[in-house]
Amino acid sequence: MREKADVCLILEGTYPYVTGGVSAWIHQLLRALPEISFALFHIGSTAGTTLTAQYQLPSNVVSLTNLGLHGGDEPDVHGQALQPDDWEAVRTFHDQLQEERTAGFAGLMERIAPAPGGGPSGHDYLYGKPSWDVVRQIYEARASDVSFVDYYWTWRFTHLPMFRLMHATLPEAAVYHTVSTGWAGLAATLARVRTGRPMLLTEHGIYARERRSEIDQAEWIYVQRQGPMSLSAGPGFFKDLWTRLFVRLSQLTYEHADLIVTIFEGNRQAQIRDGADPAKTLVIPNGVDIEPLAALVPVPAAGSEFRVGFVGRIVPIKDVKTFLRAFKILVEHLPGARAVLAGPTDEDPDYVAECRTLAATLGIQDRLEITGAVDVREIYARLDAVALTSVSEGLPLVVLEAGAAGLPMVATDVGACRELLQGRDRADRARGRAASSRAWPTRARRPRPCSRSRAIPASGTRWAASLASGSALTIRSVTSWRAIATSIGA
Repeated sequence: MREKADVCLILEGTYPYVTGGVSAWIHQLLRALPEISFALFHIGSTAGTTLTAQYQLPSNVVSLTNLGLHGGDEPDVHGQALQPDDWEAVRTFHDQLQEERTAGFAGLMERIAPAPGGGPSGHDYLYGKPSWDVVRQIYEARASDVSFVDYYWTWRFTHLPMFRLMHATLPEAAVYHTVSTGWAGLAATLARVRTGRPMLLTEHGIYARERRSEIDQAEWIYVQRQGPMSLSAGPGFFKDLWTRLFVRLSQLTYEHADLIVTIFEGNRQAQIRDGADPAKTLVIPNGVDIEPLAALVPVPAAGSEFRVGFVGRIVPIKDVKTFLRAFKILVEHLPGARAVLAGPTDEDPDYVAECRTLAATLGIQDRLEITGAVDVREIYARLDAVALTSVSEGLPLVVLEAGAAGLPMVATDVGACRELLQGRDRADRARGRAASSRAWPTRARRPRPCSRSRAIPASGTRWAASLASGSALTIRSVTSWRAIATSIGA
């Protein structure tokens, strides 16, 4: 019999199989609370995929359950049949979702899936006549101007994860804690409505916003052709359908969470705009341990070298290609410039290959080092500046780490980057930006990291949070590396 946990952490595409900021936070949390037992419920993309753990699970993790949302077919078995009025309730709930109303979810689950495995089977939902009738009715009411074949397969692809989550058995726990909305948020919401136990949400990046960005760029989502006389523009019906799906999943999670935590005020305001009750929201910033980073001894550069680094996962949302293009500009001004991409390369190998190809096309491949997963302390010691080119962030650890290590920082204006570098409140801003160019007369004279720290209560431990008010350089554009290099004598 599986041991009951104090907390069930519900994870989507992250710990313990993917490294990065969120995974590092989860690992910290587990290790900092040895007296609390945790069950991990991990949601992956494809059923049957072999997953390799990137972390050694602490001893207080009592179970790890994996669920793949896609791949394979549903077993040809039948579940409990629904009555006609139950199917009408399903259709009515879809109408409510169209009007941005999610309050009927708990009542609907009580009717059609009150417990894991209850109600129709996944096969019934995908192939049953009553389900087909509901899909056809919704299509005729809302989408009759698009191909039914495309509509049906989009419906199937978007709803299969829901059916699998409705039938999944989550570990028994006193509290359910999801680290995102989306599919993990749906799993947590199901646990909340079925067990009545508290459900917490910690959202580092705003899930719906990040998915919207990915959907806008996705080439695999069909975009129907416009008629020759059409003046309409936009993402198209199917991309809009996918976007609305993730917005509704976020709204469901916000509605049923007992506490909604995020890592900076901008995120909290975005949650409120998407339907979160302000009274349930709370900001707890990320933190890093300053001392080990502040104690790093810089490795001297060779000759005229100027070393700029990107620290993070090599994935599209980090927009590493912009880093490479900006580095090409830097090379034209500083012949001794060199770049390091320091971070995991296993999450999206195709994107890593594209980055290598771009580097070769730009003629900078001989100046570029791609390290893979590495101890960031070793990397920071041999850099002169750090850049972050992400298109979306929460409160990125790399900005805190670079600040604690006394390195100049260039960041795109996403997430909490502006408040980290320019100041979070009036008192911070009154002290000026994180640092001025006068603070960097020579490479050997990095300023001491700021002495302020913040207690992070979520873990029960004090995690020092460098707010970078005296240790990083604010520059709006990544092409401003030349200014940094000049200011430190490169």
